[in-house]
Amino acid sequence: MSHLYEWCVCLQAMVACYPGNGAGYVKHVDNPNHDGRRLTCIYYLNKSWNPKEHGGVLRIFPEGKPYVADIKPLFDRLLIFWSDRRNPHEVQPSYAFRYAITVWYFDAEERAQAKKRFRDRTASTGQQGSSSS
Repeated sequence: MSHLYEWCVCLQAMVACYPGNGAGYVKHVDNPNHDGRRLTCIYYLNKSWNPKEHGGVLRIFPEGKPYVADIKPLFDRLLIFWSDRRNPHEVQPSYAFRYAITVWYFDAEERAQAKKRFRDRTASTGQQGSSSS
């Protein structure tokens, strides 16, 4: 694993809004295919959030542990965790508008290798397109 100083500055960000109709997100890991993501950082923007009424809890299933971690999406909370298989997670159903900003920090070398794999794959199949940076 590379050292922190070899990581890129954040290269990818996402703003998420769950519409409050029971929407959630299935259990997943952010970097299942070695795309370079190392850290997932989530910042919550939900004022007056009541998890019992509004739901929307982020559930983390730490690899090899017999427990889960339930994180309430409370206003001004910042959550940081490893993006790989160590931390599968899901968003449980939300019953109010739920807002979050996610930023991923990348490992420069792994990201470069992922882009090369993408270019090689698309070149060999004759597809056109570009990899996001």
